[in-house]
Amino acid sequence: MRYIDKYRMHASAHALNIRYLKYVYRQDISNPTPSPADGNRSFKSFKRYQADWKPLLLQEQMFDGASRCCYCMRKLDSTKGLTNVEHVIPKSSPNLGDYTYYASHAPALRDHVIMADVFVAKSFTNVNDIDNEVMMPHTIGLSNLVVACNGKRDTWVTTGCCCNGNRKNDKMMPIMLMQNADTDVKYDANGILTIACNDGTLDKIINELNETTLQEIRSVWYHLSRVNKDIAHAETMPKIERANWFKEAYKESNFTDIPENAKRYSCVLDKTGSDTYWHLLLAYDWFYFYPGYAKQRATT
Repeated sequence: MRYIDKYRMHASAHALNIRYLKYVYRQDISNPTPSPADGNRSFKSFKRYQADWKPLLLQEQMFDGASRCCYCMRKLDSTKGLTNVEHVIPKSSPNLGDYTYYASHAPALRDHVIMADVFVAKSFTNVNDIDNEVMMPHTIGLSNLVVACNGKRDTWVTTGCCCNGNRKNDKMMPIMLMQNADTDVKYDANGILTIACNDGTLDKIINELNETTLQEIRSVWYHLSRVNKDIAHAETMPKIERANWFKEAYKESNFTDIPENAKRYSCVLDKTGSDTYWHLLLAYDWFYFYPGYAKQRATT
């Protein structure tokens, strides 16, 4: 999990939000249609009207050469429908107390986002007045949106642990928008995730992100990170090279001596010729660059 900098591309995001708000206020300056306070209708309308909003979110979440899930750091591929959009402050939330909680933890929310019902209580004389608005309604404000993977692992039908469907509208510390995320979120040699600043609202997502498969994948990357390797073209890496990489990483001269729950991710011994586990592993290749794992390369 990484800190997502919502300031870096804020000017572009803000312009998209302003353009949309001027569109919904264009016919009746006192009665926007749909109202930003109508969370579901407003967000659906925003998605249809504005073409450039999702690429912007994906660009914000570009880490080490790929757009990554805000939770599990899996590569995101919007062309295959493998993405979900997450409202950090839930779009259905009407509670100003919730806003205070989220804004107190995430400066970008404090600086850029306002509750939608507060926004629609404002009076405008014409749509050009909206150009002067600094704070965007939480239902469509791009500073309040992040992208997550949808939890489906390629051709598998199992549901993953990191889609916004699992969170629902639960109160959750906005760790991905907190500048200390890069240091407070840690992964150990066994692939177990911990978050030092957790106030209890992250318990559910921590448990989901510590699901067995994700622990295995991170642990494999802990070992693979010991070896200096150009992984830019790992998708087409021959099986003999994969086997040698795993042997060096696990310090084994015989590939069969590598633990089963690790070597299966190489697909070296897969008799069906499938590379499903290998591609799944590579979807999480950010962990090769994760400082807590990558530091091993400096000492070997």
